[in-house]
Amino acid sequence: MFRIVIIPLIFSTFLISSPMFTVRLGVFDINNEIHILNTIDRFSPALKKTVNTYKTDRFIYVHTIPTDKKKHLTKLLPAYRKIFPDAYIGKIK
Repeated sequence: MFRIVIIPLIFSTFLISSPMFTVRLGVFDINNEIHILNTIDRFSPALKKTVNTYKTDRFIYVHTIPTDKKKHLTKLLPAYRKIFPDAYIGKIK
């Protein structure tokens, strides 16, 4: 019985504690929405699939899909910077 409780607890701790990263491409004024969407369209189809936008009342946040593979994001960062020069890798809290 003790093993049944402890083993899932150990695995869930590893899953919860792994840090997640994203490439933060920028924060833009909502009035520039069409321009931002056209800029995102300049990415290759493979990179475009990884880009997400989040809208608030005044801003559009552009970032990539969260992942725990920071090395992979580091390799892709130059490709993102060709379109968004200020892009950087950020840790999700």
